Amino acid sequence: MNTILIIEDNLDIRENLEELLELEGFKVASASNGKIGLDKALLLKPDLILCDISMPVKNGYEVFKALQLPPFSHKIPFVFLTASAQQKEIAIGKSIGADAYITKPFDMPELLITINKIL
Repeated sequence: MNTILIIEDNLDIRENLEELLELEGFKVASASNGKIGLDKALLLKPDLILCDISMPVKNGYEVFKALQLPPFSHKIPFVFLTASAQQKEIAIGKSIGADAYITKPFDMPELLITINKIL
């Protein structure tokens, strides 16, 4: 069973994603900000990370960059899941090496296709 870590500060989105992914057979962990998410990523070593960009404490870019340092975590697939649909933001997300960039509101079947393709 693949483990997905959701790093999302919006409680409703985080809880909905958790529930939907669990129904699809994934083991799910979550964090409400970038610092907690980074700590959980290093502890749990998930199979995939879904991460918002605009969050308190550490933003998604900071989480991604921090995960590139330890020898094991740079291989964890990383998907930015964010409300920012500006081309500049998408380009930054892709240029730093994220596996995907999905904008909110997102289509759950599309998200599942992306997750399964990456895994």
